[in-house]
Amino acid sequence: MESDVESEWSGLGGKATRGWKQEVSLALEDIKGLLREQNDYLQRIAQGLDRGLGAGSEEEVEDSTIRE
Repeated sequence: MESDVESEWSGLGGKATRGWKQEVSLALEDIKGLLREQNDYLQRIAQGLDRGLGAGSEEEVEDSTIRE
């Protein structure tokens, strides 16, 4: 019989038990955070390019997370 729980050795010398569904869920949350961060960087780059080229009047990208 197959189980949803996998056992593997943790880096702390003990045995860690975690379900594969939880592993996938955590990985997806990490990916979502990385994509959000990448999107913020790309928006900041686009805003900088628009300011440098004087094309900011066409479409303004609104981002309240920009910190300078």
